[in-house]
Amino acid sequence: MKPVLIDTCAWIDFLRQPQGSLGDQVAQLLASDRAALCGAVQAELMQGAKGRKEQEQLDFLLANVPCLDIIPADWLSAGRLLAQLRAKGLQVPLSDALIAVCARRHQAPVLTLDQHFQHLDVVLL
Repeated sequence: MKPVLIDTCAWIDFLRQPQGSLGDQVAQLLASDRAALCGAVQAELMQGAKGRKEQEQLDFLLANVPCLDIIPADWLSAGRLLAQLRAKGLQVPLSDALIAVCARRHQAPVLTLDQHFQHLDVVLL
């Protein structure tokens, strides 16, 4: 089965409100060994860690959930994608474009509620 690239908002829901709709989906993906993240998600999670307890949760999570690799070509693809979107009048964060490009290359759907991903040509859960 293909991995599911879990976006930062879903991990936050899982860690802070495990009974939420996204939290439940993350728990199911973890139980079925389909949960994945990438470096951009790791960085966003680390940036938002509040206190020692959350830092310890993240350290455990990052040590145990597979990380989909981001290769040099992904940075170029993300830049091209952002340029195309900007030409259409859309502003999307670099991190979201990089997550989308990584997900597409790995043929992994993305679990997110972030509206930016509707413009990023990825399969959403």
